[in-house]
Amino acid sequence: MSDKEVFEEVKLEVKEEMVPAIESTPLTPEPEPEPEPEPEEVIEKKVKEKKPRKKRVLTDAQKEQLKANLAKGRQTSLANRQKKKKLKDIAKEEQTIEEDTKIFESLKKKLTGKQLAEENQKLKAELAELKAAKAKVKARPPTPTPEVPENKKVVAPPMPTIPEKKVMSARQKLKLLRGL
Repeated sequence: MSDKEVFEEVKLEVKEEMVPAIESTPLTPEPEPEPEPEPEEVIEKKVKEKKPRKKRVLTDAQKEQLKANLAKGRQTSLANRQKKKKLKDIAKEEQTIEEDTKIFESLKKKLTGKQLAEENQKLKAELAELKAAKAKVKARPPTPTPEVPENKKVVAPPMPTIPEKKVMSARQKLKLLRGL
């Protein structure tokens, strides 16, 4: 049989069997009487008395060792807290610098042509002042060059090599800070 035939037979059977029966039944059922609670049996348990704990007796040497451990722990805790505070301060400072640059850039975008021209003039004036100050520093008298006989060749001293700066990872930076 197919699914359709099975469902049709069931529908027919259900229709024939379902005849509404009208009876006078109360809407709320009668409450059943609650059974009486049984009395609980009282069982007396023997209460064991706890033995008093023996107080730990420490020698003077042990007391001194515990005090030394406590002092050492307080020192390391203080150093760790100070290091974390420094790291937080650095992060906060970097964040404020970043925020300031964003504010400056947004204000710069809002400046009009005249204001930009005025700002450029100010910056050019500052640059000229810096160049003048730098020229004063370079105005020192040159050092006299030693005379070299014509027969001897002048050999220039070898150029010192500049070591490349190594980029440190965060882990390496933290290792350096551990000694603080």
